[in-house]
Formats: sequence, structure tokens, C-alpha cells
Amino acid sequence: MKYTTNRRINVRTIRNIQEDQGLTLRNGKIIEYKTGWQVGITGVTCKTPEEVSALLHNGLGRKGNVGIWLHDGIYYIDVSKRITTKKDALSVGRVMNQQSIYGWRPRKKGQLVEC
Repeated sequence: MKYTTNRRINVRTIRNIQEDQGLTLRNGKIIEYKTGWQVGITGVTCKTPEEVSALLHNGLGRKGNVGIWLHDGIYYIDVSKRITTKKDALSVGRVMNQQSIYGWRPRKKGQLVEC
């Protein structure tokens, strides 16, 4: 695991998320893993970067891994879990009614797989 920032993100960071892009946080800091698959466990939606920032700074950002994804102008915020194998991640993703899982391994990095 590697933090890509040494400080917690702010509303400017959230505003810079591009359409159909996102980031993963741990303790409010952007993080990247070398291996595994990220799976959303539970989540909410927000309409503005300010709403996302308020959620993150009022406890949600301290719940382990949190993923933020922007699609069609809506921010999707999920408490997520990193799972070692794709098979197990797909299984958990289906149980949690997730649309996709995210692959971390270098050749898989950025790969979304539909559940």
C-alpha cells in the first residue's frame, strides 16, 4: 500500500475528479494498493463536491477504505474492502449488489470488472 498524498483530501481534490474516474481513500488520504480487488460494501450518492467533503470529514472518511467515483455528475461514495482474489471479490460484489469491482495489480490497475 502506498499513500499518494501525505494529507487528507479537500474539496478541491474532489472537484478535480473527472467523469467516470475516481479515487480510493484510507483515513482521508489517497491510497493505492499493489494487488487485489476493491469492492464496495455500502454507499451513498452526493450531488456536489461540498457534500462529499462534508461526509468524509464527519466520520465516513475514518471507516477504512472509501472509494469516490463520478458518473453523470453524481458522486458515488462507497465504504470498500480490498479482497485478494478476483473470484472472491466478484462473489462479495454480487452479494453487496455492486455494479463492478476495481483491480489494483499493475497489469489490472484501473480495470473495472462487472459483477
